[in-house]
Amino acid sequence: MAEKGFQIASRLRTLTSELRLLERDLKNGTISDDAALQEFRHALDEIRMTAWTASELHHAQPGRKELLASFLAAERIRRFAQMMRDLSLDMEQEDVRWESGGIQTLYDAVTLLQSRLDRLIREHRAGFRNLKDEQR
Repeated sequence: MAEKGFQIASRLRTLTSELRLLERDLKNGTISDDAALQEFRHALDEIRMTAWTASELHHAQPGRKELLASFLAAERIRRFAQMMRDLSLDMEQEDVRWESGGIQTLYDAVTLLQSRLDRLIREHRAGFRNLKDEQR
């Protein structure tokens, strides 16, 4: 376990150095591939949030870990909703087509997510109705 932690720390230092060099290059040059830049920004946003969460969990008191896990889930939901809006706009502008690849896989994943969301919402509404009945 300690060896794995050392490997991660070493990779973090290497990547930090690479990112600083990349930042300098981005400031001094122009990028010809906007899609690559957008993909990088999204990946960077995800890793930033994961790194922040890992740091907070590392330093959290035992009772706060559940709160942080809940926050992470909420942040994933926020980011996913934004990605879905972006993808919808891309589809509307016909930037995404069947040839883009992965459409069936995305459809299957969204269908699974929708069924789980439906169940969660039904359970929440049932609990809410029960709470309203108890208050009467």
